[in-house]
Parts: sequence; C-alpha cells; structure tokens
Amino acid sequence: MISIWDTNYVVVDVETTGTSPDNGRIIEIACIIIKDGTIVDEFTSLVNPHQHIPYFISQMTGITNEMVFNAPDFYEIVGKLKKIFTEKNVVFVAHNVNFDYNFVKKSFESVGEPFPEIPKLCTLKLARRLINGTNKKNVGSLSEYLGITIKNRHRAFGDARATAQILIELLEIAESEHNVTTIDELLQFQNKSLYSFNIAQKLLNTQLLTTEQIPDEPGIYYFLDKNNKILYIGKAKSLKKRLQSYFTVTTSRKILRLLRSTKKIKWKTTKTELRALIEESKEIKSHKPEFNILSKRYRHYPFIQIPYEKKYPVFQITYNPNPEVGECFGPFKSFETAELIIEIIYKKFKLKKCEKELDRKSPETSCLYFQTKQCLAPCLVNFNEREYNDEIEKVKKFLTDVDGGIISFLEGKMFDYVDNFQFELANEIKNHLSEIRKVLENPKKGIPMLDQKNFIAINPRNNGKNAYEILFIKNGRLAWDTSINGSFNINKIKSKIYDIYFNGYLYKNEYENEDIEEIRLVLNWINQHKNDLTIIEINQEFLKKT
Repeated sequence: MISIWDTNYVVVDVETTGTSPDNGRIIEIACIIIKDGTIVDEFTSLVNPHQHIPYFISQMTGITNEMVFNAPDFYEIVGKLKKIFTEKNVVFVAHNVNFDYNFVKKSFESVGEPFPEIPKLCTLKLARRLINGTNKKNVGSLSEYLGITIKNRHRAFGDARATAQILIELLEIAESEHNVTTIDELLQFQNKSLYSFNIAQKLLNTQLLTTEQIPDEPGIYYFLDKNNKILYIGKAKSLKKRLQSYFTVTTSRKILRLLRSTKKIKWKTTKTELRALIEESKEIKSHKPEFNILSKRYRHYPFIQIPYEKKYPVFQITYNPNPEVGECFGPFKSFETAELIIEIIYKKFKLKKCEKELDRKSPETSCLYFQTKQCLAPCLVNFNEREYNDEIEKVKKFLTDVDGGIISFLEGKMFDYVDNFQFELANEIKNHLSEIRKVLENPKKGIPMLDQKNFIAINPRNNGKNAYEILFIKNGRLAWDTSINGSFNINKIKSKIYDIYFNGYLYKNEYENEDIEEIRLVLNWINQHKNDLTIIEINQEFLKKT
C-alpha cells in the first residue's frame, strides 16, 4: 500500500479558450509536482491554440492572442508532459479535476499521444469533505481560509501553485482527522457520501468555548477530557477559523469521538505559523495524545560531517552532529541520500578513502586508489599537503555551488538515465535530488553547512497590506520571530539582529534530537514557501553593510 506521502501528485491547472475540450483549446498549462508534503518540481508554458481567444477570457486571465502567437504548439511540450505523467505512483490532481483532466487528455490525443491511465484526485471534492469552516470551496476562498497567498490569480501557474498548497493542507487533515494514510484510501475518500454529524453543533452549547474569545492568530490548541488529560494537540494559521470548524458539522467519526470525550479546550497563540508548527511537534512528543497520528517520538536523521581533528579527514555519516567536532551537512531524510553524496564525492575527488592511520611509504608500495588516480595519497613520503587541502575546498564548493555543484551533477545523471530509458534509476535520482535541494539549497543560494544556515526570512501574510512574518533562522533553527502589521520599530529589529547573530558563538556545541527535528521542520517549511519569501543572508558582509 502506497502512503499518501510517497505518492507523486501532479497538480494541474489549465487556462483555455472555452469550457468544452471538444471545441476549446489549452492556452496555458502548469504542473506542480508534490511528494512527501513538499513541492519538488514545476513546469509551466503558454500554448498556441491556433484558435481565437475570446475577449472575456483575455480579460479574466490576462492572456492575449499576441502573447500566444509565438508560444509553442502543444506537440512541442507533450514530451515533457508525458515524462511528468508517466512517473511512478503518479496521481493527476486539480480543483474540479474533470475539467483539467479532460482538456489535457484531449490535447494529448490531438497530437497522436494516448494519455496514460492514472488516478484522478479532486481538491474540490476533498475540501467539501474535510473543511467545514467555509461554505465557498473555490481556490480563492480556500486559499484565504487556509492562509495561502495567491500570486497571479486566474493564471495557470498561480492557480496551480495555490492548489498544490491547498492539497498539502488537505493531506494533513485527511491523515490526522480521518486516519487516511494510503493513496487508495484517499482516492476512495474523495467520493465518500457527504453526510455529517450535527451533534458537533449541539456540543458547542456545552460551553467548551466562546467563539468571540478565540484570536484570529497562529497558535496551538489542546482538547482535554474531564481529568484534564490532553486528548489532541493541533496547530493553526488562524486559531479562530480552525476551532470554529470543529463546531459546525463534521464528516469524521474520529472527530465525533474526540468531541464527545472533550470537556475543555485551551489554546496559546504564537507570533508566526512556523513557530506554531514547531511547538505542535514538541508538544505532541511530550504528551503523546491519544488522538494524534503525527509522530510521537523523535526520528534520527543522518548528517555528513568532516572532522576537524583529523589532518586528512574522511567524510563520515553521523546521527550526532557537533559543529565543534567538524563541519556538518544535513539533516537528510534518509541514510541512502547521505550515502549517495559521499559516494559521489569519493568518485569525483581525490580524497583519502581509508580509515587507516598514516604510515609514510614509497610510491612503489602505494594502494590501488593512488595507482588509479582516485586518491592524492597522504600516506606517501612525497605527499603535497597543500594539494590535499585544495581538494577539500573543492568538495565544499561542490556542495555549496547550486549551479555547478552536486545538484546540477545529479540533474545531468538523471537526464542521462532518461535518455537511456532507465526510468527507475532516474526516479531514484529524482527522489534524492529533491531532498538534497531542500538541505543544501536555501531560497537565495546554497548554504549547506549547519553552522552557516543563518538568514532572515520575510513572509507576507494574506490578511492585509503591510502584514508580514519575520523569521530569524540561526544554524537552521528558528531563533526569533515576530509578526508585523503596518509600521514597525526598525531599531528593535536591528538590535535583535546583533543580539542573535553577532553576539557570541554562531553555533551550538551539540544538537539534540529536538534541535534536529526543528531544523527538519524549518527546512520543509522554507522549501514549501520559498516562492513567497524574501531571504536576507546573514554573514560578515551583511554586518559591514549595517
């Protein structure tokens, strides 16, 4: 059974010349690929429909006949789309899915390509079954309700990206509130009868909470039983909207059981959504509530470390990173990803590969690595130490350089596999690549080392103009955050920058499981919102400017 998090979701949005695929044509298409709750790839293109675009379509979308005149025909992009839709474990996703699916299928057939038989998932159907806090279920109203910012509404890429973020939110709700854990269960759930339990409304009269009291702010909330035992912990971008949604009607028997057992509801606000996410994870692991499905224990994540104490270090995989012991790269989701990176490093660079203590010897007694020019051999009597140090710096640059380093190297390897029809191997590389991007690549530039993940992220909030979340990330963790509406005190922000980034050490001596879990949450959140964020890297150059 395939997990909902291991599925490749292709979220599609098309803009068209009309409402019927028999008579209309696609003028723009966008595909957003999601796996493991993260956007891993994107594709968008205008399309020449060889058909007049009606005036009202141009008014709504901003796409004119002039814009598509030199755009590619559909047959020019069908190869790229075919690769996307023939990936392993693919599901076609759209809001009101049949509209987009039928247009894409018809377009494939019009250029002589059969459209692959893949499952369809409708975010409109899912929203109707999972979200009770809003009557409107279009992309715009759902985005507003869920706190998602839409850029370029009624353009394929803007709507597809918003739908992708809606899908991620819906997957979390489906798992945590309805025990939906596999893609088969999710596909069945979207067609589930729209019944509801009105008892949820009756339970509201038990004075569990007064809706006027609930703040419209991010935070975490607790459902407690008659003995003050915590039954469930959740997080919300808006506590008011989230808690009110429990007390309209519910389609979840699990929620009904939870409400029947609940005698008290508590909450606490946080300044930002990311802080709420981190606090929720800590609280679930601390209290292990009965109704929570999210992991109730800390996972162990591998790092790659270059130890300082060794003169000619060997790259190592460790689960206990310590920046005082050596430079740390990570945390990676799996041991296999870290192992792949080390394998590439040792194939491309002439580093010492053995753990043996150095025993100076003559070239005639050197090992096979030196003889095949895979190692600079610091064990030899005529060894050039400077040359070895230069090789270490080349490795660091290889991991740091987003354009010419490991990411572009793996992309090339992936495309080679595709060209040779080795699709399973290409898919393996693709899965590793999305994880490596998340760890080694920040939105602005590559900052792979743990003690250099220092930046400020500014996230616009969708509840008004001049409303922002400001996040201070230090060594990959959330060091400080605040929410701004309108004017703010620039001197306070400057003071915080100096206190957090430039007073004392820029790293911890050791990282506990709780710290590493937080770094993973921060990396995932930053990656998910990277198109919306403004990133300011904090380094010595920044200090000089300020």
